Amino acid sequence: MNQSETLISVLQEDHNDLRQLLTELDYLVEFERLRRSVTQLLIAEMVRHTVAEETYMYPVARAHLPQGTRIVQREIAGHAELERVLRRMDLPDLTSAEFSTLLAELNAEAGPHARAEENQLFPLLARYLKPEELAAVGEKAAAAKEKASLRQYLAQPDSSLRDRFVTSGTTMVERVRAYLHRGAYPL
Repeated sequence: MNQSETLISVLQEDHNDLRQLLTELDYLVEFERLRRSVTQLLIAEMVRHTVAEETYMYPVARAHLPQGTRIVQREIAGHAELERVLRRMDLPDLTSAEFSTLLAELNAEAGPHARAEENQLFPLLARYLKPEELAAVGEKAAAAKEKASLRQYLAQPDSSLRDRFVTSGTTMVERVRAYLHRGAYPL
């Protein structure tokens, strides 16, 4: 982590990466195999990001922001809605039309959610937390993010982690959450 990174910059970087994955999926609707791989990556990265917010941002928001508990409750409700759509995107044998509908629904949820954080919550955190507090929490979030990186595992066809994600009986959302809570983001 470089000196200028804070909790806000770490989470903003996630938002940018997730936007990029969503954009890529727009172009892959008709390419089922590739679409499936990128969708799994999107699910893993979006769940990792929500767990990071729940682990690092929400506790400081509750503790330092006026009406922090109310803000966090609203954000958690937004995460639940995103994960509801992600679970449906993980269903096998989605047609291109079904996938397109779900992708549009995810974009309709994720875009406003991220913009609200960037335009309202992040500025509040910058206002009510000292720069060194934001940097300290950002350092922890960045270290956990690196530890929790799922891209390298999902990209390897013979990855045992990927096999566990794909063959387990629960949805990918639950599998990623369980993996993160056991390792990088224990609560």
